Amino acid sequence: MPTPEHSAPTHTTNLKRTPIHVTCPHCGSALDIMPILAAPDAATTRQAEPAVLAGTVRQALFGAVTRRLFPLSQALGRLDKPPQAAEKTPTSAWRARALLPVLILGMALVAALLIWLGQPAALPGGASLPGTTPATSNQAAVNARPQAADETAIIDTLTRYNSAESEAAALLTLEPLRPLMEPGSPFAERRAAQIAERQHRNAPHRTILVRWAVGQISVAGTTATVATQETWSNQEAGAVAPEQATVRVSYTLHWDVVSERWLIAESEQMPL
Repeated sequence: MPTPEHSAPTHTTNLKRTPIHVTCPHCGSALDIMPILAAPDAATTRQAEPAVLAGTVRQALFGAVTRRLFPLSQALGRLDKPPQAAEKTPTSAWRARALLPVLILGMALVAALLIWLGQPAALPGGASLPGTTPATSNQAAVNARPQAADETAIIDTLTRYNSAESEAAALLTLEPLRPLMEPGSPFAERRAAQIAERQHRNAPHRTILVRWAVGQISVAGTTATVATQETWSNQEAGAVAPEQATVRVSYTLHWDVVSERWLIAESEQMPL
């Protein structure tokens, strides 16, 4: 029967190992043998596995919820990893870099929307917003028009005025001329006085533009100047024959934003 020191060691909770003294069967020499620790008890392993498995499942669920709720934060956080970590997950790093242009584009769209909403809206009837003046509105309208369009519009105003002059002379009324003259301008006041004087004398006359030529047109903001050479035929009531006269006329016109037309504000004549 083996002595207590030759008996097989039992597993203790502190895992302390005790050497075993034996005799070699071949040479008869004394040997000290250190026993190998036994494997953990199967019951203990079975008790630990559920706890470890539950912890792993909780960690996996927490990671999935975090990735679902904060995808952008997780992607941007990966950019702070060292190059070794980025090399291990090239797909994730590419997705993070791809999100940056999308974020920048979204910020640009928001800024453009704010700028667009901040622009003043046009009011109906040509009304101006608070802080603006009709002169400012006129200037903006003229600046938006090309030079060729201004010249065409100026010539159209003068052509219509010369045609309306014959009707105003025959009927002794200012109405045909009103849409082509700037209200309250010196030119409008002078023409109103001339027609009123003829009405007082009851002196209608027959006047016709025989020929005319348009010189250089200059536009500076909302003011334009143009020189013309005009030959008129005029016959007074009771006269035997009409008389002709050629004059050089210098017109000053202002752009009117309400009627969207150049209106005559002043004129000077010089007989030729």
